[in-house]
Amino acid sequence: MNASEANTVALAAQADLVLLTVDMLRSPQAFQEAGQWRWFDLPPEELQQLLRAALGSVADQACLTPEECVPQELDAVRTTPLSALADVQRCAKSIELEAWSDEYSRLFDGATACPLNQASYIRRDKGTILGDLSGFYHAFGWQRSLSLGERPDHLLCQLEFVGMLLASASRAPNSEAYEVVMQALSKYAREHMHDWLPSVCWQMCEQTRLEYFAAASQWLFVLWQSLTDLHAWPIDLLPEHHMQPITDPDNPYECGAPDLHQIEVN
Repeated sequence: MNASEANTVALAAQADLVLLTVDMLRSPQAFQEAGQWRWFDLPPEELQQLLRAALGSVADQACLTPEECVPQELDAVRTTPLSALADVQRCAKSIELEAWSDEYSRLFDGATACPLNQASYIRRDKGTILGDLSGFYHAFGWQRSLSLGERPDHLLCQLEFVGMLLASASRAPNSEAYEVVMQALSKYAREHMHDWLPSVCWQMCEQTRLEYFAAASQWLFVLWQSLTDLHAWPIDLLPEHHMQPITDPDNPYECGAPDLHQIEVN
């Protein structure tokens, strides 16, 4: 199979959607520095066309993920990718910059209510996680943007890498190159996304005081599940208890870093 057989347009559109999601979760200051470009100013019709090009009929299908795979709060909301994306855009258009900036800082900066780093959720050696991620990036000659976070396990860095791989697959010159990229995507999704992306979505939805970030977390969750289903990326079911990052002063995972704690969502 090569890129043309796998629908080059769909892969390119999926890459655009993932990178659009990165923009959704950038700091408000990043939009100010970028000048006039703001993703949510795009006509809704263009976003719908992009979504349908990327996901096809899946764009109209409600997310039906098994309860044991996701936090109860997210699983209870049956939404389609189209409606989830429309909700984020609606919230973004009505949000006040000061409120957006304050909530972004409260959630993600400093002593974070919602860490955006994989090592904050996964109880494995941090050096192993960061080293493996760096290996992926080096293998594809990818340089992460420092504006997305200083660490290679930052959510936006990981999403940007996924977007790059999808774009590379859409441009693959032959079947061998295509298979190399798609196999890397499958392995990366399993080892560095599936095990914590549902948790960070739940944490963001649980902790935020603004509808915008609740909508963004729902969109991210629905988009990722849709891509996983379309590409049949292997996924290990998450435990029945949801992983929530906390600081445990008696047994810290790392000095100053969040540890893990399992909580029931029932």
